[in-house]
Amino acid sequence: MKKMIGFLAILISFQSVQAQEFEKVKNSILVTKFENAKLEYEKILTKKPTLKSTAEAAYWKSRIYSGINKDSVLVKKYPDAYEQIKTSLDEYVKADATLAIAKENGQDPFFDVYVKSFKDGVVSFNTKNWKSASANFDLAVIYSDIVFAHGWATSKQKFDTTSIMYAGYSNQNAGNVDATIGYYKRLIDSKISTPELIEVYRFLLLQLTIKKDKAAFDAYYKISEEAYPKESWVDYKTEYIEKNLSMEEKVKLYDEVSATGKISEIELQMFGDMFMTGRNAEGISAENSEKYILKAAEAYKKAYVMNNKNYAAAFNVGISYYNQYTMLDEKYSNNIRALQALNSNKPAPSKDPKKKATMDAQFKAQQDSIKKLNIVLDVPIKEKVDAAIEWIEKSFDVIKDKEKLDRSEKNVAARAVDFLATLYGFKRDKTRGKDQKASDEFDAKYNAYDKLHDKYQ
Repeated sequence: MKKMIGFLAILISFQSVQAQEFEKVKNSILVTKFENAKLEYEKILTKKPTLKSTAEAAYWKSRIYSGINKDSVLVKKYPDAYEQIKTSLDEYVKADATLAIAKENGQDPFFDVYVKSFKDGVVSFNTKNWKSASANFDLAVIYSDIVFAHGWATSKQKFDTTSIMYAGYSNQNAGNVDATIGYYKRLIDSKISTPELIEVYRFLLLQLTIKKDKAAFDAYYKISEEAYPKESWVDYKTEYIEKNLSMEEKVKLYDEVSATGKISEIELQMFGDMFMTGRNAEGISAENSEKYILKAAEAYKKAYVMNNKNYAAAFNVGISYYNQYTMLDEKYSNNIRALQALNSNKPAPSKDPKKKATMDAQFKAQQDSIKKLNIVLDVPIKEKVDAAIEWIEKSFDVIKDKEKLDRSEKNVAARAVDFLATLYGFKRDKTRGKDQKASDEFDAKYNAYDKLHDKYQ
């Protein structure tokens, strides 16, 4: 401990000696004799070159040129004064982490660089010279951070919001994405949510999507929702999920979020859309395609339960069932084609009665086997058709009596009546010759919807 105290005493003594070396420089600056201060400074360094690398030398050089830069006569004699301030100040900041010398003797050079870099940045910004603007505002932020962090400004805010805004905008336009993200995060982290800053929140979410940074995306998505609660942010979440998650990951995420019970109507519809689109993706197996249709229906149903005026969700439930029906109907048609092919290729009957009986029995067994496949399909096909009708009619019922439909409503109405006509036409044909009363009822429904086709075009 005694050794440590002794070392600190020596260090303080050494710093005190260095400070005394520049006493004449300091006195000249106090009486605004900046050229005299410059001469004294040069004499000192000529006499003791080792002082050149000290924090004191860098600081007092910045003070000398700060004074020269403000003197309309001297600045013409020393046109590089501002550059000298920047260079020496940069050296000083690196040499004196606590900025003790500046705190004791004045902070003019810091304000010089801060103010001029900001002004130059504004000039470049207004002429859309983004490279120059971003460089100047980067510097303005560095020095404004020092000024505000040490409480040297009259304002007691934590940092200069305006400099950071300009720095962010300039770097964005200059294509410096990482720098832009850094500035925008500072603004958002400080809970600044003025109307003009909403684009900052949007830009950050888009860039975090591109970078696939889920943790940061989730954090800033939540902040965005809280900062601008009247805005719809779900499109950004959709964008992130669409671009960065596989279909299986989307299903897993949906199941996890849905299980919490904290999923919104809009998010449910978002997942439904994803699953419906995913079923048609290239390379998707029939099994997975069916799986995604079922997930889509589940999500849309939950959205409709939350809001029974959500005609789009109800319509999409109906379409999911319609797609399930078409998949089963395709199997049904394939079986019919297989039966037709079997009949077309029936071998010629044998003249031997016993062989003929055996062949006929085998052929009938093949026919029955195919027919049984379609008998099995009849029940689920009927269920899917009835469910499709139920949900598409729910959707249509929400909008059919409105005096004026918007574009989305009109589109759903037009598609709804066409799908319903098709579905009732299918039911009519299925019951024709078996249950005439039911067939006539389905035909009436078919005609009712078919007549509405032109109404919504």
